[in-house]
Amino acid sequence: MEILSINAERKLFEIASSISQDAQTWHDWFCLKIDLGACEGKLYEDSAGLARSIINTHLKDIQGDTFICKNKTIHILCKPPSENVLEQTGVQICDLITSENGSPVNYVLYDLSINGYDYAKSVMGTTNSLFKLPEMQDDEQIEIEKEPSVPLKQPDTIGKKQLSSKNTPKVLLVEDDPITRWMVRNSLKEICDFATAPTANKAYAMYTSYQPDVVFLDINLPDNNGRAVLGWIMEHDPGACVVMFSSNGSLDNITECLNNGASGFVTKPFLKEDLLHYVKHRAG
Repeated sequence: MEILSINAERKLFEIASSISQDAQTWHDWFCLKIDLGACEGKLYEDSAGLARSIINTHLKDIQGDTFICKNKTIHILCKPPSENVLEQTGVQICDLITSENGSPVNYVLYDLSINGYDYAKSVMGTTNSLFKLPEMQDDEQIEIEKEPSVPLKQPDTIGKKQLSSKNTPKVLLVEDDPITRWMVRNSLKEICDFATAPTANKAYAMYTSYQPDVVFLDINLPDNNGRAVLGWIMEHDPGACVVMFSSNGSLDNITECLNNGASGFVTKPFLKEDLLHYVKHRAG
């Protein structure tokens, strides 16, 4: 669990933007929001320090990040082993600050798969009043340009796709691991037509010829980064449903993919229900 205070607002804004796009991606994710607005001056600094101490003690091994913002709110976004862990952390933080500093402190616990949109809307409204997203710096532009985003040969813009016969959705899995390919095929074989591509270059050709309704796209491919494939698909077919696959389900990874056009993010090892959600949703 990393605790961020420098540029916390910008990072939180980017995450909130991605949370508002797809609830399924954020199942098992929660946000514990601590409001320190009643604390002034040194009391605020002391209270934030007490909150840090509890977070470092109780949540240090939990996947996620903490954001300490200039508007005196603390946002703990994570995947806890249980909802009760965060509930107890919120109670402990509020009780400790109240007993030590005498300041009334409140917390709100959000289940992002249920309340994610409302949470994101509140965050984006607050952060918009605090700052504007800065312009991309030259070194950031150079870093992005180093990663190829299109194949050597680009097909014409892809037309609107139709569901295959009998309204069966077509799924393309871009994945180099044969075991994962088998597991995904086995999970979906009863409800969809299925095709696979083990590399990025194969994915470009298969997408053009097969015209899938849903793409499950691994980020780490042997010949290119899955983000480059995502960028190419979004350029040629902006309405495409592309769901990213990765064993790295960090906030940064999820946020980047969703904000670059992905319809969802599935963390490996996946659940069958994760896959079925996107296929059934796309099939209407």
